[in-house]
Amino acid sequence: MTIRRTGVRGRVSVRIRLLSMVLISSIMLLVVGGGGAIYLVNSARDSTDWAELAGSTAAPAVLMVSAFQEERRLSLLRLAGDVSSAAELDAAKQRSDEALAAVLAKGDAARALNPDGSREDIEGYNKLFAMVPVVRRGVEATQVPAEEVFALYTGVIGTIIAASMLAARVAPTAKVGIELGYGVDQLRAAEALSQADTLGAVALTTATMSSAALIDFGRRVGEFRGEAAYSATVLKGRRLAQLSEITTSSQWQQVIAMQDAVLLRGPVTAKDTETELPISLAQWQDASRFVALALQELWKGQSADAHAIARKQGERDTDSALLGGALIALAAVAAFLVALVMANRFIERMRRLRRDTLELADERLPEVMRKVAAGEVVDTTAQGSRLDFGTDELGQVAAAFNRAHVAAMSAAVAEAQTKAGISTVFLDIAHRSQVVVHRQLALLDRAERDESNADQLDLLFQLDHLATRARRNAENLIILGGEQPGRRWRKPVPLIELVRSAVAESLDYTRIAAKQMPDVRVSGHAVADVIHLLAELMDNATAFSPPETQVVVSGVVVGRGVAVEVVDQGLGMSETDVADRNAMLADPPAFSVGTLAGTSRLGLFVVATLAGRHGISVRLSESVYGGVRVVVLIPSALAEASDPESAISGQFPAVAPRP
Repeated sequence: MTIRRTGVRGRVSVRIRLLSMVLISSIMLLVVGGGGAIYLVNSARDSTDWAELAGSTAAPAVLMVSAFQEERRLSLLRLAGDVSSAAELDAAKQRSDEALAAVLAKGDAARALNPDGSREDIEGYNKLFAMVPVVRRGVEATQVPAEEVFALYTGVIGTIIAASMLAARVAPTAKVGIELGYGVDQLRAAEALSQADTLGAVALTTATMSSAALIDFGRRVGEFRGEAAYSATVLKGRRLAQLSEITTSSQWQQVIAMQDAVLLRGPVTAKDTETELPISLAQWQDASRFVALALQELWKGQSADAHAIARKQGERDTDSALLGGALIALAAVAAFLVALVMANRFIERMRRLRRDTLELADERLPEVMRKVAAGEVVDTTAQGSRLDFGTDELGQVAAAFNRAHVAAMSAAVAEAQTKAGISTVFLDIAHRSQVVVHRQLALLDRAERDESNADQLDLLFQLDHLATRARRNAENLIILGGEQPGRRWRKPVPLIELVRSAVAESLDYTRIAAKQMPDVRVSGHAVADVIHLLAELMDNATAFSPPETQVVVSGVVVGRGVAVEVVDQGLGMSETDVADRNAMLADPPAFSVGTLAGTSRLGLFVVATLAGRHGISVRLSESVYGGVRVVVLIPSALAEASDPESAISGQFPAVAPRP
């Protein structure tokens, strides 16, 4: 039998560990797989976003390149003395400004392409763009060197070439970057052609070309032809066919022939005879413009091909990531379902254990506590819980609950017995003290009646006062012990008499001034408790205020009954202490030794107990003197007007004496 139980416990333990491992593994699989899927989707989205951003900048870039190339050519011609170029230059400036504004509007896109490395480049570009208006004013005044104008516009156009290389560097894949880089060669070829065309046009306009200018012209012609030749080796398909159409066109042949003729002519001065060229300057510029625009369109098409590759790659990666994520999610869900099915029985047992444990805590244990409080004898062993959940780990937890329940009941019984013993001691001491005090007061009354000496009579009155206060202390113990003091009144007593009796029971009664009191009577069954309550409040007021000050007691009829105020001129209490005392007065806790831990104000606890018996409200607040103001609200049910003919007689019900 022992072996069988051990085997069952072993199987259950292994099952619990297995379920835990499956759950943890499933969660880890779901987290890792989900994270991987999210990463792949984000990467694919980056490819798509890059394609969209790069594609949106291509058209404005082409317009900017062609516009500034034309403005550069016309500006240098204007400086060379070609007055007819002025009208065309104004239109070219407007086109350049529009193209530049379109490119700057894509500045955020450029930053998104390379957020870490593009800030310094963009700042440099902005400084370069800011110089354009300055140079334009110099061109208009023909007061700026042609070399500076040429360099500025070349730098502005170079920003587009640099941005194209930047886009290739930050491309999502190497293949996309390579395809995009192949297109930059056509852009460079178009720019070199435009530079050579501009230098040649200036030379033909001025009819001079120095050796240095000829070398510069030849370098740019070589760059143009070299970039075009390289493009023919890397381009494929329709882009190669498009380049072939450009290089076989008549405009291309005209450009090549004109460049060769200028190079073969050599340096030219104003004294040299004019050499005949293949075509005119206007024809050369038209042909160059055609070839340059065609090369720019080729660059634009090659860039669009790279953008399309990136876009398709992003779509494929997104589909793959979603498929992989779905498979991982299915695997994780399947693992979860298997684990849940296997753990169903264990979870049901846990729920039953929780339900039975809550029943013990919420029903059976409080019932035992009520029996103990009522004085019934409780067998903790028989009343203990009997949670039986086997011998596995869950069964061991249930057994621990059984032991904890028995321990709790034993502690409750022991505490109840201790409390009952303390209460009994309190009551026994209180009753004995009360008997002695009553005899003492009787003797003092007789001695007062027989004494004729004034000094001795005053001494007897003081002893009588001290004995009265000792009687109240004994009654405090009886109240805290849960019983009623011995003093009773059957008939209603005027409120003023209650206040006077309370003053008489106070230690420093000479400092208490009773002011106006309404002409009402308090029900007999509440008289003793109200006197006791007011006496405790007056004692507190005199104890916590300077000895030379007065404590004022007054009363007034209010809507809910009779309000008696006790106001002192002491140091008062903090807001926190006032709030705590008011909370205790409104809902006094069950008295025990721990209830008064940390406080010496036993009198307020007695006040709260007495007020709770009769529905009397006691509230503390700050007085106008900075001390404490206590308002005791005696409800209408406990009072009646002394004079039936008075104006307040209808406010209070008739107070009949209680048997």
